[in-house]
Amino acid sequence: MSGADYQPGDDEQQMPVDPQVEFLQQLIKDNEFLQRENLLLEAFLAKQDQSKLGIIVEEDSGKKKKGNKKGKIETKKEVFNKLTDDEKNDLVSQEIELVQAEIDQLKKAGEKDIDDIKTLMEEVDMRISETKKDTYEFKRDIIIGAENPRTGKIVGEKMIRFMEEKLRQKDTMIEKLRLKNTTTKAQIAKLEQQLAHKEEMGEVLHLVDFDQLTIENQQYMEKIEERNNELLRLKLSTSRTVQVLNNLKSQLGDLVAMGQHLRKMITERKAELAKFDNDLVSVGEEKTKADRTVRRLKAEQEDIDNPTIMDYIRLKHDVLELEKQATDWSRKIDILQMEKKRTTQMLKSIAAMTGAAGPAGQGPTASAFGSQSGKIK
Repeated sequence: MSGADYQPGDDEQQMPVDPQVEFLQQLIKDNEFLQRENLLLEAFLAKQDQSKLGIIVEEDSGKKKKGNKKGKIETKKEVFNKLTDDEKNDLVSQEIELVQAEIDQLKKAGEKDIDDIKTLMEEVDMRISETKKDTYEFKRDIIIGAENPRTGKIVGEKMIRFMEEKLRQKDTMIEKLRLKNTTTKAQIAKLEQQLAHKEEMGEVLHLVDFDQLTIENQQYMEKIEERNNELLRLKLSTSRTVQVLNNLKSQLGDLVAMGQHLRKMITERKAELAKFDNDLVSVGEEKTKADRTVRRLKAEQEDIDNPTIMDYIRLKHDVLELEKQATDWSRKIDILQMEKKRTTQMLKSIAAMTGAAGPAGQGPTASAFGSQSGKIK
């Protein structure tokens, strides 16, 4: 065969499988199987009683000390002997049973947790409904029913009575549940005492009796759990009620302090009102005196003959006319005085002229004087 015709795939198909490779693969499979067996045995040994294993180990060590060298070799060989298929089957069956028991236990624990969660949910629903009911009653009896229509504020006495009534109801419920719990505990103690007495007397309990007692015990345990849940719920409700009561007490203290302050202000306002009443009385007395004085003055005024308004207007008119006439006469007097001065000056000038002209000039002078006098008139 030439080099051009050579192909690697043809050699791989023609070459046989290596037996060492097959042996190695088989060893790997066997190791995996042994590892799974070891894990199973470790899990089995971990769940077995360690005291029994200790006894077996002590017996094996005693045998090793007593045996000779050959015995030791045989013991060593026995240690490494493989388990038979029956033993392996038993181990697997036991392991399956243990695993199944663990699964059942986990299921029971899960169911118990589910029951507990359902119980808590029911308790929460009950608390919510009770809270809504308490809120409705509080709004109906306190916020609306206890409101003072005059001041618009809540009456503290009604609030205290409401809270005392609620606390009284809670105390009554707690006492009832405590009595039921005590009765249930007494019944359980009685049954336990009877069971112990039967065990002492050597009486053998039949399977039916044992099942009946188990059922009764389960029922009593459920009742006890219900009572404990109810008691816990009441304790929580009581704590919430006490918290609300403390808050309301603090609010009541604030309202009491405010009431005292308002009482003090009312007392001060009453004192001021009394003072105002005294002032009003004194003002009324002064008003009475003033009224008397006014009446007296009016009486005195009515006795005097006072002029009427028309007389006053008439007199005012006459005064104005007289003042006007006086003004006219004063103007006339001023004019006459001016004429007098001018005439005097003219007379002086005429007299001077007359003295210079002589007696012949008396005629014109006299006529001029006569005309001036006429103007004056």
